[in-house]
Amino acid sequence: METVNIILPESKSSVTVELDRKKMKTCRLKVYPEQKVVLSLPRHVSDEWAKSFLTEKSKWIELKLQSFKRTVGYAATTDIKSGYSIKMLGEDMIFVLTQCEKECVYSEGKTIHICCRMPDSQDHVKRLFENWWRKQAKSILEDRVRCWYPIIEKYGVEMPIISVRKMKTLWGSCSVTRHVVTFNFYLIKARMPYIDYVVLHELVHFLYPNHSKHFYAFLSNYMPDWKERKLVLDHDVVHGV
Repeated sequence: METVNIILPESKSSVTVELDRKKMKTCRLKVYPEQKVVLSLPRHVSDEWAKSFLTEKSKWIELKLQSFKRTVGYAATTDIKSGYSIKMLGEDMIFVLTQCEKECVYSEGKTIHICCRMPDSQDHVKRLFENWWRKQAKSILEDRVRCWYPIIEKYGVEMPIISVRKMKTLWGSCSVTRHVVTFNFYLIKARMPYIDYVVLHELVHFLYPNHSKHFYAFLSNYMPDWKERKLVLDHDVVHGV
């Protein structure tokens, strides 16, 4: 793969950008969560133009890399062992693993109990925990959608279908045509006010499918502090606050 190195303006560090030449008419620059930067471009574009373009976009690239770096570890439960913890609704929950024949996962106070036949198998433990976590997430998020739904119900919008899945870069997404709202599997790590921001944001998309000034005006009317909530969610929450 052909590459180009550029210097980031703030950190003064060098970053390697992959040049993906293909049959296309325009260029496309993408920064990935794993800190990879790829510039897709037509085959005839010169290396000099590519480097000039990337230098021009270097500030944006650095901001994206920093943003993804802040979220490393937040959207992943790397190890589940007794004594380790995970955020749930903003609170630290401690894992307690117990070996037993009847497998189950349940919370008690600030403890998440995982009873399983193979507590030393991380694959097995994660599978049990993630099944339980997904059910908790769907229950909590369905409840918050029911809470905020009356705001859009009066405009003739039917109750949407709620889905939960792992997403690398989004807290939520809305498919107006399928009438489905999908929330990030890890959203329930955040406190309720920040969860509510994502819920209302996605519900408003049934009235305004894009991020127009009308969308933000409507959102601001019902949640005047949405910018502050978004800021905390995108920055402080990923640090475990």
